[in-house]
Amino acid sequence: MGTLTIPDEKTCYELLHKYCTPYHIVRHSETVLQVGKLLGEALLRREHRVDMDLIKASCLLHDIGKYPCIIEGGGHHDIRGEEILGREGFHSVGRIIVQHVVLRTTKYQSVAEEHVVYYADKRVVHDEVVSLVERFLYLQRTYGKDSAALRFIADMKEEAKRVEQEIFLLLDFSPDDISGLVS
Repeated sequence: MGTLTIPDEKTCYELLHKYCTPYHIVRHSETVLQVGKLLGEALLRREHRVDMDLIKASCLLHDIGKYPCIIEGGGHHDIRGEEILGREGFHSVGRIIVQHVVLRTTKYQSVAEEHVVYYADKRVVHDEVVSLVERFLYLQRTYGKDSAALRFIADMKEEAKRVEQEIFLLLDFSPDDISGLVS
């Protein structure tokens, strides 16, 4: 098992710069961070333990593998992100961000940091907070090039709905309230 070191915000931005993350991806990650912080802090208020430092770093760094995949002509940016964070010594963050596209944790014993980051990412298109419906329409239009891709997106949408349900069973506001609550 790797180190439990979690990068602070300054280090996260240094890593994004080091791996040539374009500004629009940084802006997206900052909005995912706003949603992740809202959810994580709400969970803590309801006495549900989550590691806010891990959520914050993972939200900011969840797409760090995207640009390396683009310039190298392919690959899975979630897996590349985990590899990058592993090399940098931030294994705990890598364990979270490798799950922001496809959750590896299928049983919900408890809502954890990976669920918060996964869901926060599913609520943001570019740098705008949107509904799950809007996010998945965007994914279908952008990535739904064939029936296999459309099936993958449909499965991801069902998973996002399950995660949403699990998170909001614990909270005192609804998914519809997120855009009004994000600063």
